[in-house]
Amino acid sequence: MTSSKTLEQAIIDITIWRKGDQRAPHKPLLLLYVLANYQQGHARLFDYGTEIRDQLHSLLERFGPQRAQYRPDMPFWRLKGDGFWELQNDEFCSTADSSRQPPAGELVKHSVAGGFDEEHYALLNKNKNLIGSLAQQILEAHFPESIQEEIADEMGFDIRQIRKVRDPQFRQQVLRAYNYRCAICGFNMRHDHSPVALEAAHIKWKQHGGPCEIPNGLALCAIHHKAFDKGSIGLDEDMRVLVSPAVNGTGIVRSLFWDFKGKQIALPMGRVDYPKEGFVEWHRREVFRG
Repeated sequence: MTSSKTLEQAIIDITIWRKGDQRAPHKPLLLLYVLANYQQGHARLFDYGTEIRDQLHSLLERFGPQRAQYRPDMPFWRLKGDGFWELQNDEFCSTADSSRQPPAGELVKHSVAGGFDEEHYALLNKNKNLIGSLAQQILEAHFPESIQEEIADEMGFDIRQIRKVRDPQFRQQVLRAYNYRCAICGFNMRHDHSPVALEAAHIKWKQHGGPCEIPNGLALCAIHHKAFDKGSIGLDEDMRVLVSPAVNGTGIVRSLFWDFKGKQIALPMGRVDYPKEGFVEWHRREVFRG
């Protein structure tokens, strides 16, 4: 029987492509895009060629890991194996009777459309709050908090629904290890005795198995934390600041980013608390936009 609980579980259980610890946010981004459009009253099905291909490609470029090519056709086709997604006109594709992926051009040629099946679409139409809760569930499972908020804002989900899931012990330990200063710019504002806009960033995201431990943390000001999660900045193997060529702006942007390029971050007193290279390498490969 279809219910909000069974749909929530089905989305938790979606099959994600795995190869080592590489990020593959293709299905999550596609689902968020579709849910956002349902929220605006879109019909059940989306034409791949005119409504999915370019839009999902853009989302993957901005919120996925940097890759030589992006394949929006893959999640669109493969979601049909997750129990709530339906394709129309897929029988005209050359691989219709097998589990193989058809050439992307066939999805356009045959006007293949996809979306939630009728039963689950009716459930979403009847319970608009379910759309927001599913979006929140997907965001929390696949993206760090700063990126959750950016995607939610862009797609029109109520970001007040985004639950702040923080580990206060992790924050306290990381800030103490870095002497309550941003590891990049040294920002250390306090209001009386309370640090202001100083945060504990995960180097390897919690959503991808990164632990809440000091070697997987950096004390960063709010600006550098957001930029780190966005991939605007990263670290090389010698803990020097990398700046993405995508970063642009004048004045304060130069002061906050380009002036720190190639400079080593401030490190904790104890070597045992230094960022672990495995975590830094993951961020450089899966998040940094080099």
